[in-house]
Amino acid sequence: MIAHVRGHIVFAALLGFLACTALPVLGQASPNNPIFLSIPQQFPDLDARAVLMREPGRDVVILKESDATPETLRVALAVLTRMRRDHPLPPDLAQLVPITGFVFEGSLDPDERVQLEAALAELEERPLSNLGNLGMGRWLPYREH
Repeated sequence: MIAHVRGHIVFAALLGFLACTALPVLGQASPNNPIFLSIPQQFPDLDARAVLMREPGRDVVILKESDATPETLRVALAVLTRMRRDHPLPPDLAQLVPITGFVFEGSLDPDERVQLEAALAELEERPLSNLGNLGMGRWLPYREH
């Protein structure tokens, strides 16, 4: 009986230790961070068509309402993918990456266009909510396919 209780105490202590050590790992930026799309009512005062906001635990693609097109979203997601690969974000840093000018050459794959248009349509239908420092706007978790 005492060995059984002692086993439970050791197991509980181990779980507590693992829970405490796992939390910092969860907050670290990684290629698996969730991506959110947002369109604020008031776009940041930047000369940009989109902005990437990278912070521990999530990445946000901020789109200018007047430039929220499948092509702009595709470019922003491509830049985010490259940033994640080439410039991993330290766990204690945040980063803003304005995407100013670009020329979209070629055309989107039809399936990709449908996916991006659907995400933008869903984003436009979302209710207005508080986006923190961005003020009011719309946001949506983005699911890559």
